[in-house]
Amino acid sequence: MTKSRAAVVPSPSEPLVVEEYEIPELVSGAALMRVANAGVCGTDVHLWHGKLSGVPYPLIPGHEVVGTIEDVGPSPIRDLDGNLIKVGDRVTFHDVTKTCYSCWYCLIAKAPTKCPNREVYGITRDSTKWPHLIGGYAEYLYLTPGTHIIKIPDHVSFDGASAVGCAMPTAIHTVMRSPLGWGKNVAIQGAGPVGLMLAILAKVNGASTITSIDQAPNRLKIAQEFGATHTLNIRDTSLAERKDILKDIAGGHGPDIVYEATGSALAIPEGIELVREGGTYTICGQYTDSGPVEINPHLMNRKHLDIRTVWGSETTHVYQAIKTIADNYDRFPFEKLVTHRFSLDDAQKALETQEKQLSVKAVISPHGKE
Repeated sequence: MTKSRAAVVPSPSEPLVVEEYEIPELVSGAALMRVANAGVCGTDVHLWHGKLSGVPYPLIPGHEVVGTIEDVGPSPIRDLDGNLIKVGDRVTFHDVTKTCYSCWYCLIAKAPTKCPNREVYGITRDSTKWPHLIGGYAEYLYLTPGTHIIKIPDHVSFDGASAVGCAMPTAIHTVMRSPLGWGKNVAIQGAGPVGLMLAILAKVNGASTITSIDQAPNRLKIAQEFGATHTLNIRDTSLAERKDILKDIAGGHGPDIVYEATGSALAIPEGIELVREGGTYTICGQYTDSGPVEINPHLMNRKHLDIRTVWGSETTHVYQAIKTIADNYDRFPFEKLVTHRFSLDDAQKALETQEKQLSVKAVISPHGKE
């Protein structure tokens, strides 16, 4: 095994093509992963369409990756718990492979997700440069020195671990920037992967009611299995009706916290309307620019709202995500989230399926289901 196939975005909006790469020799501190699943994230669709800045093309996408250690370089490497990484270990990793920890954002602002020197597998790493295999849409992935590796517990399958993706770390970061706790009434805009992870976190943190809001019946149905106590379909209700329903659910006041996880700018004015007086609105779904919307700042001020936003995730969020899924594996059907599986040759179809929201979580399995 000296070569690896990978699906490549040649340039924005062009169909993916499968190319073959030489697998570079492992340097000290590096490891080679045999990819089991590469999650197809909504961000991958945006990357395909060229909607993110600072992205090098041609690009091997894929930043949500689980698999098996195929080989380790000449020096020992360890996971985040300090355990030695061995051939055959089932692992995942934080897709941010480099944060400088020397700039103003890292040291003073304590906001490493805004570090201008961040490098991210499958997003900002250049596949035309060594070691080339730095995106998950590939048979093998080169884990460069310094990558933060996390072992997957034995009782968690690769499909179950794929539920983590970047959705659970994002959800954890979002929850940490909100006052979630026992007895809270929560509403979640969007029942995609991030929205479902937010529902889980609300449940395990003792929320009294959890309402998932979406327009896809299949996603609202599965939300009930992931912690949602109530669901609302925006196609079946008006904004005024949703406000009244949420007030009734929350004892006449409305939700204490509304989380936005839609990716649509149109959700923002509604979220401000839905949250109760003196409540918290936390926005995490606006990773790409879906355009401006009109909002009423007087309404935000009059309602005395606490509005927070979230960008990316840190290594601690990824670590906590794996622990959260492992600790609650018998409580929620994580494996059920993988609704569509594609071969490497069908990577283009995988992106199109994700774009049409036909899947909850689609994965590319280069070697078939493992």
